[in-house]
Amino acid sequence: MNSHSRSDFSSDRGSNTSPGRRGFLTALLVSTAFWFVRKSFALVRSGRDIASTSNKNVPQTSSIQGGEVPLVRIDLIEGKSEKYRAQVGDIVYQTLVDVLSVPEHDRFHVITEHTKASQPFDRDYLGIHRSDDCIFFQITLNSGRATELKQRFYKTLADRLHEGVKIRKEDVFINLVEVPKENWSFGNGEAQYVSVSK
Repeated sequence: MNSHSRSDFSSDRGSNTSPGRRGFLTALLVSTAFWFVRKSFALVRSGRDIASTSNKNVPQTSSIQGGEVPLVRIDLIEGKSEKYRAQVGDIVYQTLVDVLSVPEHDRFHVITEHTKASQPFDRDYLGIHRSDDCIFFQITLNSGRATELKQRFYKTLADRLHEGVKIRKEDVFINLVEVPKENWSFGNGEAQYVSVSK
């Protein structure tokens, strides 16, 4: 009899308190979810504000059209006259203008003479025999020219040098180095080919 009473009492107590617990848990879950939603909106707004401020502080850049100025390095073994070196420079410059459409007056050359010992090179690489008259041309310019145009430049320069200063075509060594426009600064510590939008 007593055992039966205790069993009924426990059953009644469990049934009476279960809805209360469920209500409490539901309220807790709703409250937590609401807090997370508010926090998420706050973080999103904060991120937008930071991005907006960062975009205002960072200058936007855009490339200026044009600017085809090449830098020409000419290296040869010492012994040639000043007139010879000047004529070589003139031929390179005019070929750049005629074939690669470099603007007139954009001329920047570095002509350097070397002792024979300080300018070593393979005399027969790729089956091309080179003599002491070999001239090395390294031309740095903006990227973007087609392969066919470069090939035409190589041939035209070799032909003109052969005709103008009587150098063998085998002794004309050319290397084109292409760079993006922002890689140039012509003075004042500025990138003249890049404009800053305010």
